[in-house]
This record gives sequence, C-alpha cells and structure tokens, in this order.
Amino acid sequence: MKENEQINTLLKEFSLGNKIIAYKQLLKILNNRKDDLLLRYNIAVIEQELNFNQKARLNYNFIIQKQNNLKAMVNLYNLDIKEEKYQNALIIINKILEIDKKLDFVIKDKAFVFLKLNRIKESKNICAQLILRNKKDVKALNIYGLCFSAENNFNKAKKIFNEVLIYDENNVAALNSLGRLYHENRNSIDAEKYLLRALNLDPSSYQILNNIAGFYREEGKYTKGIKYYLKALKLNPNNSYILNNLAKSYFDINDLNLAENYALKALKLNQNDGSIQKIVSFIYLKNQDYKKAWSYFDGRLKNSEFEERNESIVKLQSKLFTKKHIKKNKKILILREQGVGDEILYGTIYRDILQDLPNIKIECDKRLLRLFKNSFKSYENKFVELGTISNNERKLKEFENILYAGSLGKFYRNNINNFPTDPYLKVEKNKMEEIRFFLNNFDKKINIGFSWRSFKNRYSNEKSLSLKDLINVFSIKNCNFFNLQYGDVSKEILNFRSETSIDLITHKDIDIFNDFDSLAAFLKCLDLFITVSNSTAHLAGALGVKTILIKPSNHALFHYWNQPNNKTPWYKSVKILDKESLMNKNFINQMSEFNN
Repeated sequence: MKENEQINTLLKEFSLGNKIIAYKQLLKILNNRKDDLLLRYNIAVIEQELNFNQKARLNYNFIIQKQNNLKAMVNLYNLDIKEEKYQNALIIINKILEIDKKLDFVIKDKAFVFLKLNRIKESKNICAQLILRNKKDVKALNIYGLCFSAENNFNKAKKIFNEVLIYDENNVAALNSLGRLYHENRNSIDAEKYLLRALNLDPSSYQILNNIAGFYREEGKYTKGIKYYLKALKLNPNNSYILNNLAKSYFDINDLNLAENYALKALKLNQNDGSIQKIVSFIYLKNQDYKKAWSYFDGRLKNSEFEERNESIVKLQSKLFTKKHIKKNKKILILREQGVGDEILYGTIYRDILQDLPNIKIECDKRLLRLFKNSFKSYENKFVELGTISNNERKLKEFENILYAGSLGKFYRNNINNFPTDPYLKVEKNKMEEIRFFLNNFDKKINIGFSWRSFKNRYSNEKSLSLKDLINVFSIKNCNFFNLQYGDVSKEILNFRSETSIDLITHKDIDIFNDFDSLAAFLKCLDLFITVSNSTAHLAGALGVKTILIKPSNHALFHYWNQPNNKTPWYKSVKILDKESLMNKNFINQMSEFNN
C-alpha cells in the first residue's frame, strides 16, 4: 500500500514538471514489480512523452503480450505513426478493430494510415462513410481533404478544409492543412497566414511551431525557421524530430558542426529513425567522410518517401542485404534507386560490382536498358528491365539477397580516390551519326543545350528555372541554342521567342523523356550543356559532357551536388553553380574558364 502511494506521488511529481527524477524513481519500483502492468503502462506513457520511444515500445509490447490492452495498442500504433512506420501501425489497428470494430477514433486513424501508405481510395471510402454518419465529423473531413490534396485536387481539398472551419472556425488541424495546401501550391502569402493563425490559437503547441518552422525553411528563410524550431525544442526538448529538423536547417546554412550536433542528439533518442540517419549521412557526405556516411545512408530505405517511390520494398524487406561484406558466390539482385537520375548516378558503381560478383542481375528503367547494355558490353546479359525479377515471385526465389543501388557506395566509394575519373556511359555509333547529320543543318557555331526544369518532384519549383533566368547565357555570340528539356515546354519557348527574339531549336523527332539513347547521343554532340538538377543532368555527367549545373535552394539539394566546392566526385565533367552566379554578369567569364 505504501508503495502504491509512492507511485501516485511520483506520477503527480511528473505532471508538475519534475519529469526525469520522477521517471527514474518509478523505474526503480518497476524493477521490483515487473508484472505490474498498470505501473508498466504508466511508465510507457511517460517514456512516450519524454520521447524515449524505443523504451516505451518495449513496455507496450510487454503489456500487449500479457493481455489485449487496447490503450497500450493505441499508444503503440500512434508511436508507429509518429515514426512513419505506417505498415506496422496498420497491423496493430486491424488487431484492435478485430476486438472492437466500432471504435470510431481508431477507424479514423486507419483512414489516416491508408492516406500515408498512398492507399488513397481506401482512405476516402472510410472518410466518406464516417461523414455520411456525421457530416460535422471534423477529423474525418480533415483526412478526407488531405486525400484530395494528395491527389493534387487543390480546389476540392480547399473546399473541405473550409467546410471544417464552418463547423469549427478555430480548428487548428484544418488551418494547418490549409496552410500546407497553399504552400504546396506556392501561394506563400496564404500559406503563412493560415499557419500563423493556427499558431496564434495554440502558441504553446510544439507541433505547430515545428510546422511553421518547416514552412520558413522551405521558403529559404532558414534563420527564421531555426528560430521557430528552437522555440518548439524549448517546449519539447527530447523530441527527436525537432532536433532532426534543426540539424537539417543548420545543414542548409552550412553550419556542419551544429548540424552534426543536433543530428546525433536526435539519433541518440531515436536510433532506428531513417530520416535522422539520412541527414547524418548527408553531413558526412558533404565532409567527404564517405566511410562514416555510408554507415548511415541505408536509413533512407526506412523513409515513407522511399517506400512510396519503391512500392516493392515492403515485400522485399526479408531479402535486403545490410551486412558490411558481400560473399562473391552470393546470388544478388540489384534494384534501381528511387528515380532515373539516381539510377544513373549509382550506375557509376556498376562496373565495380559486375567485376566482383559473377552471380548478379541488375534491374533498370526500360529507358536505360539499351544504354546500359551498350556501356557494359561484357556484362549486357546482367541487365534486365525493372520488375522482371522483383515482380516475379518464382524468379525472385532464385536470389539470396537484394541491394538497392545506392547501398553500393559502402562497398566501393569509401574515400575520394575510389571515384572513377572517366565517364561510364557509351552511345551507339548510329545514334551519334543521326545527331551529327541533324546538326549539319545549322551554322558551325558553339552548340549549347539547355534543360531548365524538374517535374514530378516535391522540390520541382526550387530546382527549376525560367528561360529568362538564362538570359546571360543567351547573350553569348556565335552559338546555337538547343532545347533538351523533357515535358511540354513548347508554349514557354514560343512566349520567350516572342519577347526576346531568342530561339531554342528543338529536334522534333526525339522524345526527350523516353528516348534516352537519342538524348544521350545529342548530349555527346554538344560543346556545352547547361541544366538544373534533373535526370538529364545525370545523363550528361555520366557521358562526360561538359556541363554547368545550376543547383537548387539548399533544402532541395541532394548530396551529390552538395559539395564543399563547385565540383562533384561523381561526375568530373560537371561544374556546379548557384542561381545567383547565373544571374551575375560575370557568369559568361565563369563559363569561358570552364570551357578552356
């Protein structure tokens, strides 16, 4: 009885702010009462609040193994949601609904998890049923609006969020959703308005502070974003996500010491978090401490963003190779990295692994298949089209392990001297002859190609330029300017021509998005290629084409372009400049230096 009173006193002490002291005393009591499930549950709740998530997880699992404790199950799946382990959360949610299928709040959480797993139709169906029962169910409405936002149906999403505000004008979730929606559509004024309104309603919410900080970070207002992250951290000092966001922000402003400091603090609190591991790896990659960087780089495989772009990863988890050394007799399948640009980048390591391991197959985007086969003539039978094996259960059984291409770095790129100096992609002779024949139609001037946009990417706007941004380049005399931009940009080119009388020549018989063999030949025939961070930039670099890459804003910058100088070890022929340099009058001189 006396010990029970002590427990109640310590729980009260915790609620009054003496958190760590109370927590440690409760742990001592638990050591003598290991089967006290109520005490263990209270300690797990405390651990969750203190962001000791792994410890909380162990205690919740202990309780659930002993009994179907719904509260422990709910808290456990909320931990999974917080850590973006949505597949795990869904498993627990389904178990709860088998016990009690009428728990509306769990059903709503299931809709949210479906949304995060990109199972939009299922999420919408759940929300529609809930709204049919209660049209003023603001949580269901908010998730419903997020579904339409995920489908890029801006108007429908906005209508739903505004409907929530009719029922509850101070609904913070709807205000936050509207702010994020406007930000996604690059309406910064309304985005800031709604996010600040949400913050004004709940100024002590570290979640809202974290969101507004994220908004400013993605606006490139890094110092302002850091200020709000620090406010959020003061309210919740052991929150690994806020610490990680601070690490990213300091990384953006090139304060690598503070970035590393906050990232390692976050990692100590949440050792298995892929997002934290990823930023730690980026910090070391920028410092060119490759061995240390690659040890954290596989954290990207745990991110929801990676899962969304690589749907097969869930069913392939059991075969993923995570060890430090590969045995030569292993039968291994290499899968392409997230996008075709990354696939080309990590293709620079393919020759190493093809020479080392006789029993591998490499899946690749069908647009790259001929190019890879031509570039690795002795190993052309090793390359197959994406999905040939990974989507075939019978063929997949033949392979012992699976590696995503980005994971090859830890075996072959552990110091700066491991990077090859020569380009690895080779173009078919007949394709080169076709492009040379095309170029003979124009005056024998300097041939410069352009690619100025990135599409279907979270940071497409930050990575893209307008043709007007390139006006300094177009002022160079004695040049032919060629359009090598994929996507429908014909209207933009026509408008630019009418305003400036500058013409970009388009080879109308080449499908730049799909015909990589012809595109590669065209790039090889150029004197210079000027581009933003997109797949064509990687293609040019892998071909050894003289390239000037205009890098995006810091928060949208990938590790291979984010180097301590204006070069990247991945492609020797690429020079990296920022947008400010492009707009500078001295840009032409910088180009001349590059060409010499």
